[in-house]
Amino acid sequence: MNTEQSVSHLGTVSMERRERAVVNSALWAAAGDALGWMTELARGEAGVKHRVGKTRVTEPVKWQRMIGGRNGPKVALPAGTYSDDTQLRLAVSRSIRGNGSFDVETFAKIEVTVWPTYALGGGLGTKAAAVNLSRRGVNWFSNFYERGTQKYITGGGNGAAMRVQPHVWASKGSLDDLLLNVLRDSLVTHGHPHGFCGAVFHALTLNDVLKNGEIPGPGVWQRYIDRFTDLPALIGRDSQLAAFWRSAWESNTGGTLEEALIRVKEEALRDVELISELILIEGLNGYHQILEKLGCLTVKYRGSGFKTALAASVLAYVYRKGPIEEALIASANELESDTDTIATMAGALLGAIALESPMWPVQDAEYITKEAKRLASISQGRQESSFVYPDLGRWNPPSSQAASIGISEGGLAIAGLGILAVEGIEYQVGDAIWQWCRLPFGQTILAKRRAELKSEITKAQLPEIRRVPRGSENIQTQKTDSSSMPQTELTFETPDISTDIALDSVSKVQKDTSYSPRDKLDVLTDEVIFSNFDDQVFGRMLNEYIDSSQSVESAVAFVSIVAKAKLVRQRRRR
Repeated sequence: MNTEQSVSHLGTVSMERRERAVVNSALWAAAGDALGWMTELARGEAGVKHRVGKTRVTEPVKWQRMIGGRNGPKVALPAGTYSDDTQLRLAVSRSIRGNGSFDVETFAKIEVTVWPTYALGGGLGTKAAAVNLSRRGVNWFSNFYERGTQKYITGGGNGAAMRVQPHVWASKGSLDDLLLNVLRDSLVTHGHPHGFCGAVFHALTLNDVLKNGEIPGPGVWQRYIDRFTDLPALIGRDSQLAAFWRSAWESNTGGTLEEALIRVKEEALRDVELISELILIEGLNGYHQILEKLGCLTVKYRGSGFKTALAASVLAYVYRKGPIEEALIASANELESDTDTIATMAGALLGAIALESPMWPVQDAEYITKEAKRLASISQGRQESSFVYPDLGRWNPPSSQAASIGISEGGLAIAGLGILAVEGIEYQVGDAIWQWCRLPFGQTILAKRRAELKSEITKAQLPEIRRVPRGSENIQTQKTDSSSMPQTELTFETPDISTDIALDSVSKVQKDTSYSPRDKLDVLTDEVIFSNFDDQVFGRMLNEYIDSSQSVESAVAFVSIVAKAKLVRQRRRR
């Protein structure tokens, strides 16, 4: 074998190992989710028996559960059905372009806003974030929601940490780039350091597992935690987070980001110190005691982003030499803990060093495998296909959970994702129907819709029915062909209109007090855009909106819309 053949062979072996590790990580993560979801929030062993027919789970089986809250139907679920953990993980995966970039805008404005229509499980914080993102003036970096008891700045749950694995699977090696994508993803829905630091901790852990082929222990966890205080510098690399998100976050929290991260770092290091000796002494027998020490069996900390990520690392570490099934079974039967999320995150870690895929049934295993292979290929520098979302410039987020599904060409479709092939029986409660459906790319969803559908899902609200062929995207075509550009570059196509018309519309806004806040944002930003971004018009409209809204977040949204429109126009003129 000559030198060139040797290098080629080594590259092939490396790719094969990477692909196997990523695929097994994805499948075992879904398997952990499926097993743990069977027992999530069950009322003791009696509750588990009511769902699955026995008091302890040892593998995914057919079962039943109430869906959609107390007023929802009791649905028969096939063995291996996964929950929101895997659903949102797949949403993140689709939002990673074929060149490895993360399209955070399509993730936030399309994937997250449509997700409640088919959500199985899901935390209140993530759902509140999704509802708020459906508003036009809310951007991925300005989603400072406040809905009942749910607030963005107190959103420290594990809804972000559980979905960030695709960023690691697709990472090309730059740790800072990886963590910045994890932050962009997390900050769409979670504004408390427990939430986004938990995502960072889990990403660092999984990244090392893929790189080193072993599960790290307590000494290494401390190094991950030390990186929490580096996050402000990483945030400074993103213009929108640095200019808009950070000032709004500090205004809402009343403190600095650095101070908050120092506090979380100290708390996290105490947690690791608290359980390190217990891990070494008790090993496999100490998992329950470790959960108790961390507070993961209490309502206050059961769903904490950081504590869940740490608990998953503990579970993976103590079971690192045994069958993965035993670790996931241990998680699923700790009924006071977050059974599915700990199991899914531990499954992602242990799966990355596994030699075999799960023998258990896993819903959509073929689609999960396909996406995992795509991400593994991206991590090796290859250009891959991209999911083609609707143009954000013409995208209308759903106004309610059931509004995403409508009629398209005589059948059913879900906005943003595609045509639905109906499978299985209907579950109807009042005016709502839940039914299993299959999407064109292979994912199955239990979708909620209205019993009487009248609205139409237009072509502008659906993905283009094509995939960019592998290898056909190069630097030149990405710059000139809008079909292969990230969605952040496909919005706000506007004509040039004279300043006189803009000023006339402004006077209407000033005189007509019937405009809603959202309508007023639309009108005023349109005037700036139509004026060809005239300095005086921009300043006057911004002052007008600040005076009327009395909100930092609203001002951030205003500037973001205008900046995005101007950048798009400049790109098109080059």
